[in-house]
Amino acid sequence: MSSQQSQKSLFLDPSYDQSKFRSEFRLPKQNGVYMSNIRLLNIGASKASAGNSSYNELCGALGVIDSIELYSGSQLLDQVRHFSNYVAINNLGNSNNTNQSIHRPLRRNKLGYVATGLDAVDGTTGAITLGVKQNNAVPNEFNALVAATATPEINGAWIDLRDCLGFLRGTSYLPMNVYPDFRVVVNYKQSLTDQIADRTAVLETIRPLLVCEYETDPETADSLMRSYQGHAYECVEHDQIQLPAQAPAQNAVGTQEATFLVKGFNDKYISKVIMVNTPTESSTWDTANVNSSFGNQGSVAQLDWGYQARVNGANVMPRTIYEGKNRRLGQLTDAWGRMNVAGGQNMVNVEGGGAVIFDANAGTTIVDTVGQVDYTAFRIDNVVKEFKLTLQRSPVGGTTGDAGLNLAQRQALQMNIYAISRKRVLPTSNGIVITYV
Repeated sequence: MSSQQSQKSLFLDPSYDQSKFRSEFRLPKQNGVYMSNIRLLNIGASKASAGNSSYNELCGALGVIDSIELYSGSQLLDQVRHFSNYVAINNLGNSNNTNQSIHRPLRRNKLGYVATGLDAVDGTTGAITLGVKQNNAVPNEFNALVAATATPEINGAWIDLRDCLGFLRGTSYLPMNVYPDFRVVVNYKQSLTDQIADRTAVLETIRPLLVCEYETDPETADSLMRSYQGHAYECVEHDQIQLPAQAPAQNAVGTQEATFLVKGFNDKYISKVIMVNTPTESSTWDTANVNSSFGNQGSVAQLDWGYQARVNGANVMPRTIYEGKNRRLGQLTDAWGRMNVAGGQNMVNVEGGGAVIFDANAGTTIVDTVGQVDYTAFRIDNVVKEFKLTLQRSPVGGTTGDAGLNLAQRQALQMNIYAISRKRVLPTSNGIVITYV
C-alpha cells in the first residue's frame, strides 16, 4: 500500500498552451503510478489593459474554462462540458463558511455571506425598520483581477480535479501500465467578456500548472499496477434545450408551456438532474459594458415557474406541473445537496426589491443577485429510455413607461441540463474498455 512518505510531488508545465484556446498536460509514463488528487494551479485571466477589475462572483477565475477532459491516448475517460455553469453549481454546493474561508482565495469567487446592521423599533409607534441586511464583505479582496501593470499580478485559481471529475474520485491512483498516455486537457472560452466585470478589458488566459504525486517505491508501484482491475465512477452528462422568448402585451402577464424530448441521456442510468436557466438577452446582465455580479452564469428565476419530467412513460413529480419556489428549493437540496443561496436569490426580482434584504454599499453589495440562483433539480434513479420535459412560466410584459422592463422574465432561456450517470473502466489485453453501468 502506498504511503505519503514514499510519494513525491511533481509540478508539471503544460506540453501545449495557447491563450483562450487550450492547455494540455501529459503525465510522464516512467513514474509508474500517480495519485488521483491532481490539482490545477494558476487558472484564470491576465488583464493586459490598465486598471483592475474582478471575476464573475459566482464562478470566480474558473469561469474562463469551457470544458475539462481526461484522455488515455485518444480515448476519452471523463469530461465536463459547459464548465463555467457547472462550476457555479459546484461552488454553490459548499457551506457558507467554506466558501468564505477556503474557496474565495482558492477559486476567486465571491460566495459566502454575512449579515450586518440592526433592526430598529420606534418607541412611540412601534414601527419596525429593517436594518439587518446581507452582503459579501468578508473577505473581499480575492475576487479582484489585477491589471498586468500592477505588481504583483496574482490572478489565478486552484482546483482539485476530483471535485468535478468522477473518474479521479473513483480511484485513489492511476497506473501508467493501464493509462500509458494520460492527458489532462483544459479548453478555454474563446471570449472572456462574460467572465470579467469589465467587458472592455483586454484579456488573455494564464499559463497554468499541474501538481500531482507519484509513487517512488518501485515495489509498491509494481504491486499497485498489478492489482488494479479498473473502477466504477460517476460522470457528468450534459444536454441543452431552449425555451423560446415570449412577447406579452405591455402591463400584462402571459402564459407559456412547452414540452421537449431530451435525448442526451438515453440508455444511461441517471441518478439526478439539475437544470440551469441560462439567460440569452445580454442587456439583462450587461449595463454600459459592466457585467452584473453573477452575469449570465447563474440560473434566472421566472414567474410561476413549473416543470414536470416524464421518464419512461411515468411522471417523476406528483401533480401535473410541479411548482412553488419553496418546493423547488427543497427538491434542489434533496437531490443535489446543500446550496449556499442567500435569501431572495431564488426569487423573481422586482424593481428595488434587492435593497430591502441586501446591503447596497458599493463593493460588497449583492442587490443584483436577486433572482439569479434559481436552479431546478430532481432525482430519476433509473435507466432513461425516454425523457420528456415540460416547462411552464408566466412571461411578464414591459410597462407603458418602459417597454424593456421585465425582459429577464420573458427572454429566451438556454436550458443547460446536467445529469449524473455511472461508468466503469476495465483494463483488458486490448486496452481499456469504458461502459455505462
